[in-house]
Amino acid sequence: MATLNKVMLIGRLGQDPEKKITSSGKSVISVSLASSSYYKDEMGNKQESTEWHRLVFWGNLADNLLQYTKKGSLLYVEGRLQTQEWTKDDVRRYTTQIVVSNMQFLDKKESSAEQYSGAQGSEAVTQAPVAGTPQQQTEPKPEDDFIEDDIPF
Repeated sequence: MATLNKVMLIGRLGQDPEKKITSSGKSVISVSLASSSYYKDEMGNKQESTEWHRLVFWGNLADNLLQYTKKGSLLYVEGRLQTQEWTKDDVRRYTTQIVVSNMQFLDKKESSAEQYSGAQGSEAVTQAPVAGTPQQQTEPKPEDDFIEDDIPF
């Protein structure tokens, strides 16, 4: 049976990207991403829960992230989970991160949104609808504000 290791997230960058160069000359950026979910508490008040994710961008993805984003930028990312292990002070430690293979900038811009894929080191760019088109001027639907407690069962 086949297996799948895929992560898809939408969130905001926790800090400005800082590029590092490996000894082999490849660009790499490690940055945190915050994703939030909403729920109603016992009193019926809307509450927010935020999860922080560690992301790693390589090559062209790292270069594009550095060029087009900053702290607070809204991103859609796809990637795979990767766990690293190391020993410090005779204690085995672990961290799990997401190695990004595809990203899309979601911040509203005057021109367009762009999508980048890091598959095999190539860069793919697709155009999204220009801001201000009828598709983006529609009001949010009630189901966009879905809260899990709204389910009747």
